[in-house]
Amino acid sequence: MKRLEFMISVFEKVTAGILFVAAVFISVFYGWDTNLNVNILWQILFLSAVCALGSMMLPLEDEKEVSRIAMLVCTIIYFIYINAVVLGFGFWFEWFTFDNGWQVLGMELAILFVFIAVLLIFYYSQWLEARRMNEKLKKRE
Repeated sequence: MKRLEFMISVFEKVTAGILFVAAVFISVFYGWDTNLNVNILWQILFLSAVCALGSMMLPLEDEKEVSRIAMLVCTIIYFIYINAVVLGFGFWFEWFTFDNGWQVLGMELAILFVFIAVLLIFYYSQWLEARRMNEKLKKRE
């Protein structure tokens, strides 16, 4: 159940991040007057779901304890997975072309921005949870 909750949380955050960077990306590379097909919304939802599925490779708090190095390795592998998924499906959905180096750079920056933003949100929420737990422990003493 924890895994499903985590994946839904990743899905929500990734979807919000993709919507934000898509608005910026489309404005920069295609202009403010661009007309889009409703398919882009389904593509964003699909891409967010595939990214959330990949989060299964990340260990959860309640599962076996992992070292910092193991967590770093899992995070790097997950980032590589996200890169492959977003670049692959982004190209397939015709969001960009590999012929345009600026668009590829823009996609990479978008991927990096969303990945770091989601990661920071999760770390911050875990930090808040740890702080709350420590405060409760102090009250018991």
